[in-house]
Amino acid sequence: MNDPHTLNLRSAIPKDLDKIYSLEQLCNKNSWSRNSLFEELSKISSVNTVLENGQKEIIGFLCSTLILNELHILEVAIHPFHRNKGLGCSLINHLLREAITKKVTLILLEVRVSNHSAIRVYEKCGFMRDALRIGYYQDGEDAILMSKTIN
Repeated sequence: MNDPHTLNLRSAIPKDLDKIYSLEQLCNKNSWSRNSLFEELSKISSVNTVLENGQKEIIGFLCSTLILNELHILEVAIHPFHRNKGLGCSLINHLLREAITKKVTLILLEVRVSNHSAIRVYEKCGFMRDALRIGYYQDGEDAILMSKTIN
């Protein structure tokens, strides 16, 4: 019997698409389309991770893309029932370990100014606020550009 408290981080694969898409719709009011997620999972430059519980249910995911020696985090999502348990940091720390193996020197992301919980997670993981992108999102909301240098 699988322990429901066991967690597993692994690379996302194309057959995870439907589960990732369902989680994306649950977590984000401005969710990615299924096709956009498919395209991102299919790119050779993508570095995507899923977080599974003991029943192999995907309860979190992280999408990022590698551009030269930089990783750009595009999306991080944790199932609402599993939030505030450090799982977002687990996904990001996993990405940091992968970044080192890929010789990445900088990780970048944008986050909505209203997403205070995500900003706290990123700051806890060592990201710094670099700039404000005015009207960055389609609905006109500003974004905070954040970065983390990898030594």
